Amino acid sequence: MMDQESVSDSQVAIDDDYEDAIPMTDLESSSQNGSRHVLTKDLGDEDPDETMFFTKSDLPHRIDFILVYNNEEVDPSKEKQRKTFEENLTDVGVLLEREESCDGKLACVKIHSPWEALTKGAKLIGMRKKINVNMDTTTAFDAWSCFKALSPDQTIVPDEKDFFTAPFDPAKPEQYAIGDREEFFTNAERSLITKYFLDNTECPSDENGGKNILKGIDTLLHRKTYLAAFPLHEGNIKPPSNDPNFFKGKDKDRLRLYYAWAKPSNAFRMQPLDYVRKYFGEKVGLYFAWLGAYTTLLIPASLFGLGVFLYGLITLSSDQPSIDVCNIHGPGNYTICPLCDNLCGFQKLNESCVYARLTHVFDNYATVALAVFMAAWALVFLEFWKRDQAAYQFMWDICDYEADERLRPGYEKNARKFKINPITGKPDPYIPWYEKFLRSFTSLSMIFFFVAVVCLAIFAVLVYRLAVAAALFAVKPNGAKLITTVTASVINLIIITVLGFLYKWLALFATKLEKHKTFSDHEDSFTFKIIVFQFINYYGSIIYIAFFKGSFIDPPGKTDMYVFGKYRQDQCDPTGCFIELTIQLAIIMIGKQAINGFMELVLPAIMNCFRRLNDNPVHRKRWEDDYDLHDHSAFLFFDEYLEMVIQFGFVTLFVAAFPLAPLFALINNVIEIRLDAYKAVKLFRRPTAIRAQDIGAWYPTLRGFAYIAVITNAFIIGWTSEFIPKMVYIWNHRHSNASVPLDGYLDSSLTSVNASLLIPTNELRNAKIYVENSFYELLYPECRFHGYVQMNEQWKYEPTREYFQIFFARMVFVIIFEHLCFLVMSLISILIPDVSARIKRMKRYERQIQQRMDFEESFTDVRDKRVSMYLEATRFYTHNGLQ
Repeated sequence: MMDQESVSDSQVAIDDDYEDAIPMTDLESSSQNGSRHVLTKDLGDEDPDETMFFTKSDLPHRIDFILVYNNEEVDPSKEKQRKTFEENLTDVGVLLEREESCDGKLACVKIHSPWEALTKGAKLIGMRKKINVNMDTTTAFDAWSCFKALSPDQTIVPDEKDFFTAPFDPAKPEQYAIGDREEFFTNAERSLITKYFLDNTECPSDENGGKNILKGIDTLLHRKTYLAAFPLHEGNIKPPSNDPNFFKGKDKDRLRLYYAWAKPSNAFRMQPLDYVRKYFGEKVGLYFAWLGAYTTLLIPASLFGLGVFLYGLITLSSDQPSIDVCNIHGPGNYTICPLCDNLCGFQKLNESCVYARLTHVFDNYATVALAVFMAAWALVFLEFWKRDQAAYQFMWDICDYEADERLRPGYEKNARKFKINPITGKPDPYIPWYEKFLRSFTSLSMIFFFVAVVCLAIFAVLVYRLAVAAALFAVKPNGAKLITTVTASVINLIIITVLGFLYKWLALFATKLEKHKTFSDHEDSFTFKIIVFQFINYYGSIIYIAFFKGSFIDPPGKTDMYVFGKYRQDQCDPTGCFIELTIQLAIIMIGKQAINGFMELVLPAIMNCFRRLNDNPVHRKRWEDDYDLHDHSAFLFFDEYLEMVIQFGFVTLFVAAFPLAPLFALINNVIEIRLDAYKAVKLFRRPTAIRAQDIGAWYPTLRGFAYIAVITNAFIIGWTSEFIPKMVYIWNHRHSNASVPLDGYLDSSLTSVNASLLIPTNELRNAKIYVENSFYELLYPECRFHGYVQMNEQWKYEPTREYFQIFFARMVFVIIFEHLCFLVMSLISILIPDVSARIKRMKRYERQIQQRMDFEESFTDVRDKRVSMYLEATRFYTHNGLQ
């Protein structure tokens, strides 16, 4: 065997029997003056099974990545693929070490990227590193920055200074603040560079070296050649100690993040986002930065919504319509026509007393101001996030980042045709246009079918409402409406959750069927499908109650609008549909948050426990512990983004119906941040430090929701609530001497009808028999229903003057409300720049510094040549005695 010191860093010994790959090189480190010395590994008291370094080498070879495979599987094709892949991987300069699990069922390949490989990889991926210009550039916007008491614990996560950066070039080491080579690249950056090597390493598709080349670790994971590929967490989480150096030293970022970020006791502290980005990468850091900004700006929205709720409670005692409804000796004694056919009976208006009071609590004059405020709030949040995001882009060096797209493994596997790439000269797989069309058509057909299933589910809940309401009215009339509304909302929540899980699987299957060429196309298509479906799934029943329920029904005695000519449509309470909409919103929103909390925290913890049931808890290796953790999905933090986007829809689209939605969202998000942090730090494997420039397709989705929210809230106030009819009544009676503005409003909103007209359509309680005995007409000679119609001489219904006044006022209100909100939103977009002046200035400084460095570097050779010529001429003249 060759002497270790004579082997270069790019070499590794892999024998023909595919046994352990033993590194045969010394990791050399040099100071800035170029001296070389060999580092030795000193683990001190560290358990060898807990180390972040190779265990079969005396040198400090840090583990940058782990590849796990089934050690018991006998598959010559996979063994050949692994061997060739690892041999090709060492050609880029990485070192490998193989190790079996304690029970021998699994094996792993530990990967270490030496300094030379890291510097080359950093240049290839365009990584920016600190340069020798000492200037702090911490400029991120944070609404809580003035509250020092809310800052993270500085003894655990002290503030880190940021510096100007430039694209790393290993040929110009003097430009960068390298210092200690072991700390120049963070562990996350090391894993990112190593993943770049893994993504660009090739191997043949079969053991005979077939012409189809498999490229990248993702392809081998897709084929189960390897079971997992991940970077290690930085040690296990230990109980706190009184040692002042407990949080100091290398490889303790996981410990720092747990105690300063993930623990519930930090719920009201700001997040150490620089440490989050340093440990998990920019994509995860941007998610938590966005979630923190969203949660912070929910505070004023929550206070406003709570104010509207309190205003409703305070003014409840003086609300004349609800007082009239509850007055059993006045309008509350009015007989209300049956709300359904056959089983529903007559009822007194005061039976809707609870609905009337609750309606005023949520639907009052302040609700209009809340709707306008939330329309402006949504855009303010998005504009401030763009501004905040620009600061993070500058601080985290991702302003000009563009992902290097690769072919998806699924695309390579299913593409049967090849064409020569004009750049590389190699055959590239492709799918013909007619096959793409067929796949897309099949995928869309599946999606439309499932959307139809959602619509059928909404219709099924509607049928449930009608059936249960009718049955309960016959048995227990007093609580029938409330029981029906609550149970229907709970059933709807269950259906929404089940269909959500089923559709996620279907959307993923349909997206895979489309065989997109790149991962970004694949992710965008999947995201679009999920957003469209979940919009219909979560908001479909709410939209029905808000805009359609009770809008297309016949007055009592008419059957023109009956479904199929014999089924009466769902009808609102005499006090309106508003409180039913509020109950539906509250149950779905709060119930969804509770279910997500269980799925995100409890379920992964249970799954991790099941994985370890058959494991020996003693002497487990470091990588085994991480392998048993829950794996992230291919779309990193996709479910978390989706959950928050749906919540954003509840907060903005229907806030006029549920003013407390921002408050419940705020409470949920304070918990959600720590819940997601706890998952990421303790329950899930450490993801590769994926770089990202922004939050991707979620931002335009949020912006679309903000504009849709203007329309939905305008129609909720204009059509669903009683705000416009009340304003019209006040205007029509402005010259009256009534001491209470809405005195008599309830009478004006109810229409009286002869009860005998209901006989052809309502056979409740043997109505015909009662009529024959003259008992029915004597007991209930007339009944009332909500509507602005009247009987003409031909005993036909026709709209009253108030009907047209209210309709016209509603249309005017919607138009004025929309234009006012869009005007405010346009002004906000103009007044709030996307990038702050400070960030623009710092970007300009950094660009000028880089230009100066490039300029000086360009003329270094010329200056050196001139100096050399001058020295040579001086020596010549001196040697010849010339002046």
